Parts: sequence; structure tokens; C-alpha cells
Amino acid sequence: MDIGWLESFLALVEHGSFTRAAEAQHVSQPAFSRRIRALEIWFGEPLVDRSTYPVSLTPAGVKVRAGAIETVAAISAVRDEIRGRQRTPRGAVRVAVTHTLATTFFAQWWASCSDQGPVPCVLLPSNTLDAYDALLHGGCDLLLAYADPALPLSIPVADVEWMVLAEDVLAPYTSVTGRQPDFSLPGTAAHPVPMVTHSQGAFLGRVTERILAERDLHLLPIAQSDFTSGLAALIGAGMGVGWLPGRLVTPQLADGTLQQVGDSSLTASIEIRLYRVPSDKVPARAAGIWHRAAGLAADGS
Repeated sequence: MDIGWLESFLALVEHGSFTRAAEAQHVSQPAFSRRIRALEIWFGEPLVDRSTYPVSLTPAGVKVRAGAIETVAAISAVRDEIRGRQRTPRGAVRVAVTHTLATTFFAQWWASCSDQGPVPCVLLPSNTLDAYDALLHGGCDLLLAYADPALPLSIPVADVEWMVLAEDVLAPYTSVTGRQPDFSLPGTAAHPVPMVTHSQGAFLGRVTERILAERDLHLLPIAQSDFTSGLAALIGAGMGVGWLPGRLVTPQLADGTLQQVGDSSLTASIEIRLYRVPSDKVPARAAGIWHRAAGLAADGS
């Protein structure tokens, strides 16, 4: 077994494509494919269904992913400690955070939960499903993620506890020129509105699809990414309309570089939730953060 095989496998899970995963690891696609095949030979079963796009995991692949996340993290920590480069704070709370919340919500919220003195933490940015998987399999202590009350994730929520910390709104935005929006909705069949969007597999992409399924809009997709801040930059550059969380675009709304378009029927209310496994399995410091967060949520802070 080569630990690099597991790292390549996790890259494939993250990117959903052999080509994109190989590029992310800075190796050729044939070399990357050989790593995945070597791992499958080692386990004795196919781990990836190559007939789908994005690629999907076989039942064996799902099991391997859970173990790979924990194994790679543990081996990396031991390596860093041996090399004298261990920088992880002692007793740190490991918090998996979806990428958008890592840049828009986490810092101020964590400081509020640590008002009696800094609480050491390790911030683990991730997508929603991988972060939830890490929570269930011990890869983190807490999970901070968006949730759509109208579109529950197909995950075993009975295995965790959660609370709502705050709310946000997913809405369509456009760039602005001379105080006028560059694009407007709904568009027409002859002149569809350019659209930048998340993939349908991403959480915010699924929420956007739910909104669009109920509306008669004329849109022309021209750019796609699951990196929400990157989409916001594309929208700001005048590429088209895109659905973004309000907390992310607050600065651009304030300085007039972005503007919401359409009416309230094109928006969706989403929640910012904190998750944990049953309380008897949560480390003491993480439990303290949980109780402090519950108090802040109850106070409306």
C-alpha cells in the first residue's frame, strides 16, 4: 500500500473527474489512473464506477473513502510530528466547515464562542457531504454547514445532533455598470441571460436547481464551479447572473459592485447549522463550544 494511492483516491472523490484530479495533483492522467487501479487491485474490488460523470463510488469505494480520510490525516500528523513541524494546537477542536462559511461566517462566530479566552481549533474546509462523512467517522469534532429546510440531504441525520445558528438567503446577483444592473431576469428565448452556476452535485447547486425548477426563466450557462467565491468573482466581472449566499456578497452590495435581481420568488432561505455526533462522543472542549453556541443561538446573537 502506498499512501499516495489514498491521497489520489480522495482527490478523485473531491473533483469527480480523473482529468481534474490529476491536474490538482500535478501528475499526468495515465499516471493518476494507474494509482487508482493499483489501489483497486490492492483492495481486490473496483472502487470507482467509471461509467458515470462525475465518477461515482462503488459500495466498496464508499467504505474505502471513510477509512482513507482518517488514515491520511493520521499519517500526515505523525509525519509532521516526527519532522518537527507539528503546528497543530494542543487540544484543538477540529471543525469541518463548508468552504463558503469558512470565509464568511466562521471567524466571527468562533470568536464569539471563545469569549472567555481563545479556544484552539483546526479548521477543515470541505464540501458538505465529505464534511458530514468526516463527522460520522471521527475526522472532526463539529461540522458547520449550510442546510436547506426544503431539501434535506440524503444522509442519516438521526446519527447526529444539530442546531440552527443563523439564516441566510440564496439569491440571484449581477454586476453593475453606472449603477444599473448588467443583466435582468427572466430573459427571453431569443435573448437568454448568461448564467454562472454551481454544479448540480454541490449543495448550493441543488438549492439553485430547486429554485429554477419552479420558475420559467431563460438562462444560458456559461461558467460552472463549486468554488462559490470564484463564482462571485465571475459575476462581479460581468460574466452573468448567479445565485449566491447573501452573507458572501455583503461587501459587494455595500460598495455597489453587485446587485440582486429578480423578485423574492427567485430566492431560497437557507440555514447555517452546527452538527455533532452524540454528546458522549464529543471531546470536552468541543462540547463547551457546542453549549456556548447554543446559548448564543438562543439569545439571537
